[in-house]
Amino acid sequence: MTEEKRILVEGRPCTLIISDEPQALLAAKAAGRAVLAVDPSVLDPGAAASAAAPRAEGAADRDWLSGIPYVVPSFEDADDVLAELVLRRHLGLPWKIGETERLILREFAETDAERIPEEEYGSQEAMFRSRTFLRAYIEKQYGFYEYGVWAVVEKAAGDLAGMAGVSNPRLMPGMEKLLPEGDGSPWLELGYHIFRPYRNRGYGKEAAGEAASYANEVLGARICAVIDRENKASRRLAEGLGLSLIQETDTESFEGRLLYAQIRP
Repeated sequence: MTEEKRILVEGRPCTLIISDEPQALLAAKAAGRAVLAVDPSVLDPGAAASAAAPRAEGAADRDWLSGIPYVVPSFEDADDVLAELVLRRHLGLPWKIGETERLILREFAETDAERIPEEEYGSQEAMFRSRTFLRAYIEKQYGFYEYGVWAVVEKAAGDLAGMAGVSNPRLMPGMEKLLPEGDGSPWLELGYHIFRPYRNRGYGKEAAGEAASYANEVLGARICAVIDRENKASRRLAEGLGLSLIQETDTESFEGRLLYAQIRP
């Protein structure tokens, strides 16, 4: 069976082809159309999964799925939210992560490469100042993981005010074993950087809070953060988001860096 779902994306009518028929999907993809595959063998029956994800036993002969970026177990799972995500990936449009009273947190777009203020031209921003690298980041990071470093946009002026997001933890040796045991939810490391012209306005708390909420509620992950001992502002922010200091990390062996983490009952 093949269906066409039509929705508006930024005011533009768009169509997504949804099918459990390989030939229909491959033909639509070859024609440059956005597609979503239906395959009951998807391991996680409650959510969309990347075609690169492990598949159930007996699904090894479905090699055609390697060319389809998103797969769901049933037509009922292809709701409007997922349809918009797939279409935005297809059109190269950023996905909105969330918003606060003053900020929008969204994925980076290629055009953001020219919007970082010159005073922020450091190593941390290097990747995001190159269209080539940013294009690859958007495709590989967002397209595979569905999370990463996101753009912080000021609503009033539309300015790029910084970046915030979550990533796979890159903890110092010995830190990972200090993370509290829990319900098996994955850990993601929270980070943020508000650009100099926009500091001292509380934007860091808003952006990091929105990123943490998305990680908890949408990605089903727990949050940790590594913060320099002397960075009192970031320590207060982490504590305000409900992260707890893991006391054992406050030693010389971690070069003055502290590990904060969400501790669930």
